[in-house]
Amino acid sequence: MSWFLFYAFFPYALYSLLFALVPLRATAKRTLQHTRLRAGDVLSVDLEIKRTNPFPYVYVILEDNPPDTFHLQEQVEMKRMLFPWFRKTWRVSYQLNDIKRGEHQLTAVRIKTGDMFGFVEKEVILPLEQKLLVYPKMLDIPVESAESVNENGGKAVHSWLNEPTNVTTGVREYQQGDRFAWVDWKTTARRGQLMTKEFEQNQTKDLVVFADFTDKSAFETVVSIAASVLQTAVKKGVPAGLVPLGDQQSFRVDQGDLHLQDMLYYLTRVQHQPSRAPDYQSLTASEYQHTGKYVVTGQLQEELAASLLGNRNRKNITVLLVKRAVDRLTTKEKQLVDRFKASGIHTTFLFEDRLHERTVR
Repeated sequence: MSWFLFYAFFPYALYSLLFALVPLRATAKRTLQHTRLRAGDVLSVDLEIKRTNPFPYVYVILEDNPPDTFHLQEQVEMKRMLFPWFRKTWRVSYQLNDIKRGEHQLTAVRIKTGDMFGFVEKEVILPLEQKLLVYPKMLDIPVESAESVNENGGKAVHSWLNEPTNVTTGVREYQQGDRFAWVDWKTTARRGQLMTKEFEQNQTKDLVVFADFTDKSAFETVVSIAASVLQTAVKKGVPAGLVPLGDQQSFRVDQGDLHLQDMLYYLTRVQHQPSRAPDYQSLTASEYQHTGKYVVTGQLQEELAASLLGNRNRKNITVLLVKRAVDRLTTKEKQLVDRFKASGIHTTFLFEDRLHERTVR
C-alpha cells in the first residue's frame, strides 16, 4: 500500500517541483477596439499572452488591472480563467458596459497560476501601459422654456443655436455639389430647370459656455450639457469658448475642430472639487459683454443671480438649469427664475430623467 501511494503521488509531486523551478516568462498584448469613446459606451478589450516555454499549466487567471478612475463595483469583468496546459498563446476578451467619463490609464496585466493542489502559486505582473479617453456623453437636448413648464408643462425650443444660420437672398442654376434640400421647387417648375437657393451668411455672434460644477448631484450632466452645446456651436460654425466657474483655466472664443477637441479634452478630465468656490465675477467681464452666454448649472444661487443681473446685455444670456425632475425645483429657484424672466434673461430647464434617454454621436 505504501508503494502504491508513493507511485500514485509521485507524478503530482514531480509536477509541483518542476512547477516551482520553471519560471513563467511571457509577453502581453492588449488591443482596444476603440481608444476614444463616449461616456456610457461599451469598452471591448482583447488580451493576448505569449509564453516562451511549453510547460503545462493546469489553470491560469488573467486579470487586466483596472485603473481607479473606472470606479468599478466589481473587478470580475476584467478577469478570466483558462485551462491552457501546453498551449503557448493565451487569448481572452472582455467587455465593460457603461464606461465612465475620464482619462483612464491601463497599466499592467496580472497572471496568476498554481499547481493542482495549491501547494505552489505564482503571480507575474506584465507592465502594459495604454491610455483610454472617454469623452462626455453627447445629449440631444430638448430645451424646455421656463414659461411652458411653469404654466402647462409643455415643451418649447428656445435656443438661438437652433435658428438657421443662412438667409435666402435669391436663386441660381443648380450646380454639382449643391444639396438637394436647397432646390427651389417653385422656381424650378416655373423655369423648367433645376434652380437652387442662394444664401447670405448671417452675422453669427460668439458663444461662451459658463459651466458651474459646484452641484455634485448634477455634475456629470452639467459636463455633458456643456460639451453638447459646444459641439453644436462648432458644427454650426459659431465661434465658441468655455469658462469653468471656479477654475483658472478657460478657453477663448474660437472656431475649428482643434479648438473643440481642446475643450472636450478638458471636460473629459475635469473632476468635482467641493472645496473650490465658483467665481461668478467672470460673468460680468467686459470681454464677454457682447457674446451669447450659456450658463449651465445644477442650482440657482443668489450670488449667481446677482452676477447675471449685473450684465448689460441680458437678452444674450440663457441659463440652463439641470434638475433630476420637475419637482426638484426649490421655492428660491422659482423666485429667481421669475426675476430672470422679468429682466429678459432666458431660463430653460433640462431634466436628467429625460435627457439621458436620447444621446447623439
